[in-house]
Amino acid sequence: MVAGHRHWDVEGRGWPQGEIELRATGNGHYHGRFMLQPTAGTAAPSLQARLVAVTLADHAGAALDTAGPTRDS
Repeated sequence: MVAGHRHWDVEGRGWPQGEIELRATGNGHYHGRFMLQPTAGTAAPSLQARLVAVTLADHAGAALDTAGPTRDS
């Protein structure tokens, strides 16, 4: 994970404070983001849960990239 342009060791330091941005990109194009707000005093999600979140964001970005432009009604 990157926090403030620096590598953040979630396993060793826990979850960083503040919102966390998980970007959805596809084919090198930025399509949006998921904003995550950790609950104070809770443990960081497991590595497996974090990998699932990143995989879902990757799939969302890929789907948006192949969707093409929308037509105005």
